[in-house]
Amino acid sequence: MAQSEHVLVNPVTQPVIAPFDGAPRLASLAGTRLGIIDDSKRNADVLLEELAEVLKTRYEITEVHWHRKPSASKAADPKALKELTGKVDSVVIAIGD
Repeated sequence: MAQSEHVLVNPVTQPVIAPFDGAPRLASLAGTRLGIIDDSKRNADVLLEELAEVLKTRYEITEVHWHRKPSASKAADPKALKELTGKVDSVVIAIGD
């Protein structure tokens, strides 16, 4: 019987971390317009409605625009996101449950 040769491979790699600077920070929330993305999970709408009320009252948010995803497992529609971001100064998304 012929002997076979085996090569041992180390499966460990270093993580690749993509650079991310985030969006520029607003100097103040006063007088700004807020976008909210609801991921459609249970209770996300409850949390986001409460947050919107706090931000409007405490930080003088002038407008709130909503986008509700069809499902938490699906990405938000890029066209709807582009439309939303054209109307607002900041966006909040939350996961329910």
